[in-house]
Amino acid sequence: MMRVVLPLFLVSVLVSCAPMSGTGVSKDDNSKDASELGHPASTQCRDPRPMVCTMEYRPVCATLVSGGTATYPSGCNACADIVVDSWTGGPCEEM
Repeated sequence: MMRVVLPLFLVSVLVSCAPMSGTGVSKDDNSKDASELGHPASTQCRDPRPMVCTMEYRPVCATLVSGGTATYPSGCNACADIVVDSWTGGPCEEM
């Protein structure tokens, strides 16, 4: 009995510790890259949204669902905010 239980337990522990796929940030594989269309590259935020982001500082300009823009410290931080639809690299231009 122990010969069966121990391997099953170890396999279940390894499977539960495997990294989950997806970061909340993705691009549609079938769509053309925005830079090919003459627009700055834009990344769409997808569900599930990230819950934890690293402390990196790579500012991005996020497009909000309401139509406005806001600068966030990173793409992960932008997509973690439910009011963000997509983001492009670099801070937003001030008006």
